Amino acid sequence: MGNLLQDIRYGIRTLAKNPGFTIVAVLTLALGIGANTAIFSVVQNVLLRPLPYPEPDRLVEIWNTYPPQVPRGGLSPGDYADWKQQNQSFSEMGAYVRISQGFNLTGEGEPQRVLASYASAGLFPMLGAHVVAGRSFVPEEDRAGSAPVVILGHRLWQRRFGGDPSVVGRMIALDNRRYTVVGVLPPGFQLLRWPDLWMPIGQFNDDLTEHVHHAFDAVARLRPGVSVAQARDEINRLNQQEAIKYPNEHKNFGVSVQSLQDPSAAQLRNTLLVLFGAVGLVLLIACANIVSLLLVRNAAREREVALRTALGASPWRLIRQLLTESTLLSLVGGALGLLLAIAGLKTLLAFVPADLAVLQDSGLNGTVLAFTVAVCLAAGVACGLLPAIRTLKTNLAGVLKQGNKGAGAAGHHRTHNFLVVSEIAMALIPLIGAGLLLRSFQHLLEVDPGFRMDHILTMEIQQPALSFAQINQLSQEEQLKLGEKQSRQFEQIAEQIRALPGVKDAGGIDDLPLGNEFRQASRFVIEGQPLLAAGARPIAQTRTVSLSYFSSLGIPLRAGRTFKADDWKVLNLFINETMARRYWPQGDAIGKRVNFCSLDPKPCWFSIIGIVGNVHQFGLDAEPTFDAYFVGGWTPYLVVRTASDPLAMVAAVRDVVHKVDPNLPLTRVMTMDGLLSDSVSPRRFSATLIGIFAALALLLAAVGIYGVMSYTVSQRTQEIGVRMALGAQVDHVRGMILGQTLKLTLLGVGIGLAGSFVVARLLASLLFGVGAYDPITFLGVALLLTAVALAASYIPARRAMRVDPIVALRYE
Repeated sequence: MGNLLQDIRYGIRTLAKNPGFTIVAVLTLALGIGANTAIFSVVQNVLLRPLPYPEPDRLVEIWNTYPPQVPRGGLSPGDYADWKQQNQSFSEMGAYVRISQGFNLTGEGEPQRVLASYASAGLFPMLGAHVVAGRSFVPEEDRAGSAPVVILGHRLWQRRFGGDPSVVGRMIALDNRRYTVVGVLPPGFQLLRWPDLWMPIGQFNDDLTEHVHHAFDAVARLRPGVSVAQARDEINRLNQQEAIKYPNEHKNFGVSVQSLQDPSAAQLRNTLLVLFGAVGLVLLIACANIVSLLLVRNAAREREVALRTALGASPWRLIRQLLTESTLLSLVGGALGLLLAIAGLKTLLAFVPADLAVLQDSGLNGTVLAFTVAVCLAAGVACGLLPAIRTLKTNLAGVLKQGNKGAGAAGHHRTHNFLVVSEIAMALIPLIGAGLLLRSFQHLLEVDPGFRMDHILTMEIQQPALSFAQINQLSQEEQLKLGEKQSRQFEQIAEQIRALPGVKDAGGIDDLPLGNEFRQASRFVIEGQPLLAAGARPIAQTRTVSLSYFSSLGIPLRAGRTFKADDWKVLNLFINETMARRYWPQGDAIGKRVNFCSLDPKPCWFSIIGIVGNVHQFGLDAEPTFDAYFVGGWTPYLVVRTASDPLAMVAAVRDVVHKVDPNLPLTRVMTMDGLLSDSVSPRRFSATLIGIFAALALLLAAVGIYGVMSYTVSQRTQEIGVRMALGAQVDHVRGMILGQTLKLTLLGVGIGLAGSFVVARLLASLLFGVGAYDPITFLGVALLLTAVALAASYIPARRAMRVDPIVALRYE
């Protein structure tokens, strides 16, 4: 221990004598270690930390598949109820609804739009979510028609009710219906992050015994000794039994059982692994720079080492001293890197898209700090070991004879060349990854969304909705009359908005495009066309629109006529081009009929009266969908096309709405440009991050190349002087230095390209509109890196051109 303390004290004094070297080394390591710490904190939070539930390894999720349109969907209420009763693999089974249901919360303040989900009585206890006030749901509340009760989410409880525990037992108004608050969930419940409140599945707006609509996500706990594979086999067998009992409803439906995982973690896995690999390469490049600096520094200390060896110091003693100094550099760099990681993580989280809210929980903790310390120690040893060994291999007797000038320094050229090649190869990989993601993002932004984006204001204006039971009590004629009444109410508002100065048009829809929820879809059959051989019914996205929705968004009419007020009274619809081309390739879709109630006892045949252009319902990178548009009903998403800044019209539009009904809350106010920006924000976020780390890798590689070539020129001063004394031209000297750089660069680029071909496979799932082996990206990045390398070596080359032959020979 005494020797170690002595080494540390001596190392500190030595580093303090060379402040320039120490500062450069510490900053270089701080960048690499800080980047790794920041990204590892995210990886640890999202991918490595176990789910916050009791015995998470025994939890599984169960869902249906309906290929190819729905690779993953919910269970029908009837399937969930049957399988919960019949299974032998699970000790507990619960369900929840992933699709949000909106309600108008009124009373005790301004009207507020809140989002609700539904959960079975056993879900929260199974996941260890114990209420902080009140009680959880009870089994009786899983039955249809149970008492209207809710459990508040912790965020809504704090924001709306000030965290008052006495809210339990009170009544709140949701869509003008009274609900009793029975409990409050704890903070940080992660199964779903968006619900403001929860209702029991007995309140769900559907028949809890039917097998048509697939809205329930099921979670179950395996019995002791039961594997996931065994549970999957049993659920497959139960699904086959249901297919026999309900052949039409179950046709083409499969089932899957997998270990429970955070859906955000699954979405981010590839992105985070790519980022972690990128920052790992940044650290390796930083270490290569430090190795190069230490080689140069140790070359200048060869006389010191020779003297200490002559006085009896053992090789191990000298290696330990040199490793202590490199480890001190790494630890100081790590400390500074932690500060950079804290600042960088704070900045990173400030720009996290709403879809990636799971990242907000990232931060420094014991595991992250342990990782940082381990990285510091590993970097210190890795950076110091090679220079220490090379120093001891030097001909120390020759050093003592030659004086202060390091005799062995010239023998380090191959090591320096190896470091340059390595840095270039390692920098090329994240640069190509960033290039692929940026080109992919560029292609994404070039996609036509199918509607106008400019000067469009959107907002949500929800009326209180009827319950499922109330709607079911209405006949088809009564439902049409209700839809007509609601449409006239909306058109009254839209007409007054159109009369505002600066407004060009106004319309509405029940679900905006570029969404991220599979909310409204229906299987259908076409009159006169047989079902597919497999018997599977195709699925169309269904939307209710106002009369002027298409004109407001500039969605082109390809065939037929526009919607009119008379269409409120009959079953007419529009379809999109994709659906028309698929099922009526001869162009004769107008007048044909489609049944969207094919699994109900009574069909509902809709006549096609128009065909409109394709619209991206689920993001610019989503596959085309079959879209069906209807009229008749309240369209809660208002779209207003303006002549100037859309946001300048918000106050005027709000006044119009509140004059008609002051209890209607206006929420989700944004422009359509903002909606598009939000929809592409996850891809933009990923591309920006890897671009930043790739630029950092490029900068460190350029600094490393500059340092190595500067050292090379200093070591070849005599040679250059001799050449110039013998008549070598300045251009020849410059070409010699740049030529050496070019050879090393091309070798590094070749190795880096080979590695990039392997890494590009990991990026395939993150790309859009560009191949993983895009030749433009590979060639462009290779040329960019070569140009940067040559630019980095140009200053040393100019220095070589200015060598005075007389001075150089006198120096020798």
